[in-house]
Amino acid sequence: MRLEPELRDKAVVVLEGAPPLTKVCAANARARELGVERGMTKVQAEAFSGLAWRWRSRAQEATALTALLDCAWTISPRVESKRHGGDDTEELRDTLVLDIAGCEKLLGAPEKIAAALQRAAADVGFAANVAVAANAEAAVCAARGFSGQTIIPPGEESRKLGTLPVTSLPFTAEMFETLERWGIRTCAEFAALPEIAVIERFGQDGRRWQRLAQGADARPLLAKEPEPTFEECMELEFPVELLDPLLFVLNRLLEQVCVRLRMHILATSEIQVTLTLQKNAGGAKEPEAPVHVRTLRLPVPARESQFLLKLLKLDLEAHPPNAPVTAVRVVAVPTRPRTRQLGLYLPLSPEPEKLEVTLARLRGTVGEGRVGAPVLLDTHRPSAFRQDEFVLPESNEKKVAATHRPPAAALRMYRPPLPATVELYKAKPARIVCDGAQRRVLAHAGPWRTKGDWWAETVWSRDEWDVLLHALRPKYQKDLRQDAEEETALYRIYRDLRSRRWFVEGIYD
Repeated sequence: MRLEPELRDKAVVVLEGAPPLTKVCAANARARELGVERGMTKVQAEAFSGLAWRWRSRAQEATALTALLDCAWTISPRVESKRHGGDDTEELRDTLVLDIAGCEKLLGAPEKIAAALQRAAADVGFAANVAVAANAEAAVCAARGFSGQTIIPPGEESRKLGTLPVTSLPFTAEMFETLERWGIRTCAEFAALPEIAVIERFGQDGRRWQRLAQGADARPLLAKEPEPTFEECMELEFPVELLDPLLFVLNRLLEQVCVRLRMHILATSEIQVTLTLQKNAGGAKEPEAPVHVRTLRLPVPARESQFLLKLLKLDLEAHPPNAPVTAVRVVAVPTRPRTRQLGLYLPLSPEPEKLEVTLARLRGTVGEGRVGAPVLLDTHRPSAFRQDEFVLPESNEKKVAATHRPPAAALRMYRPPLPATVELYKAKPARIVCDGAQRRVLAHAGPWRTKGDWWAETVWSRDEWDVLLHALRPKYQKDLRQDAEEETALYRIYRDLRSRRWFVEGIYD
């Protein structure tokens, strides 16, 4: 119900187990009002009309508990995860206890802290009950018995909890049956029983339960450390084939992840989406369901769900799954948010988020390896580079002071190099014909032979020359000056020793 808000006004039942042993493992308040009870078989529950069915997802339960922990950590660093639920205490985890001692100076009175906790829980999709008491167990019993906010003043635990039914206490099924036969209905009635008689019939557990009913079970808090991962998952009721309904699910998951990141004042630098595909979609027998994994590495830390959704949409359009999707998992790698300070007199630069969306669209049009920042390869091969993703450097990085160097010549490369015909005299260039123009070599230097990659199919070898001649004017370089033919320029030419062809590689500025 946390990830499907449309179910909150309906009677919802969660099933588990393979047929014919399928049973009801949970039901919301509306379903319980109709008469549905935990432990019913599916056949028994089908007698009630108007129920919405869902299968149990332990992965979604784990992520929901982590989201609830994020809400508590926004208030206090000392948080304990309580476990309740009858016979399945190791599975049903829905209660947290946090120590707010000392938080009043920062957050205000207990009423304000309880309201802040409810707002934080609502942000991640929970309708939570919050209780404040002098000890942990009294607060737990009050939160499970009273709806909304409950503030118990110190010393009033027994009176306040006495009005609750005994079902608010974490009893076993046998304990409830015994108290039912005794006529015990409220916590006050159970707390008033003789202590020795309770111990004789129920042992030390009975004594502990009685102290719970009295609100006097003081124990130390076992705090839980925050988890560094932020993930959300959702198992789909039906396989999804189209991109639009899949993006609808991704939008819900991304919104929850971003809300939890903002609670911790964090952002994400990497998003990983794992799509579980339908088995045997192509007719082959597979032992496990195949997955389709996509990873987005962001140039700047981000925590805006709409920005992340646009990037995922463009990525999935370029790399769609090859089968219907049955489950979705989103994992965000946390990092510190981006900080920057704008200058008063500096022009506004494009937002990195908008630039990244534009680059993603370009990658989808021209290909993955043709958009990005050029990076030189560790090789002697001329013009060898690759395209990497753009990464915005941190603003707090120390800039290296520029050293003053004497001006040097720069080689302006032709992309691609210009084919040429070279006449040799005594094995040296004497005349060059390029792009319809013929020029005599006035001076030359070289050759410099370079070669490499002899062990691979990309083997290369060439002789390079620097030649001085009257300026060449390629077709795309128009010069209207009359003295253009009289200008001289220094060029780099080379001969590819494998193809025996000459090229003009560039001009020196």
